[in-house]
Amino acid sequence: MRISLILFGVFAAACSQRDLPPEPENLCEKPDARCVSAPVRDVLAVDGDTFELQRLTDRGTERIRLRLIGWDSPETGNGAACPAEDALGQKVEARAKELFDTAQTLTFKPEGNDRFGRIRAHVYLDGTHIGWLLAKEGLSKHWLSETVKPTWCE
Repeated sequence: MRISLILFGVFAAACSQRDLPPEPENLCEKPDARCVSAPVRDVLAVDGDTFELQRLTDRGTERIRLRLIGWDSPETGNGAACPAEDALGQKVEARAKELFDTAQTLTFKPEGNDRFGRIRAHVYLDGTHIGWLLAKEGLSKHWLSETVKPTWCE
């Protein structure tokens, strides 16, 4: 029985890694890339796919919301479709904050705005894509089509 449980755990981990796409290239490393860098201390992880850059200006605090391109994380509270999504969304928020606490630099490549006014962007923590970092732990999914949102309720 014990060996069966161990084998099941190894198999489950292998299956989840199979769904993980390869690590995305850092688009900000391309010579012609137009990217923005900011110290992580100036960025708040709202959840796993939305971040808020806060900058002090002579008019007060400017807040800029970033939305990951091509990745989705579970929602919390009223935005969650089921209790399981809400619980996983809370784990994502905590883990994203941990990742930000240990990183030094956030870099992003903006590509227009979404329907909520957020800047759509490819976002990297110390050079590694944040969506992919979370997906390695099952906390984000690669979102290939903006018309078909990934599901978090099974």
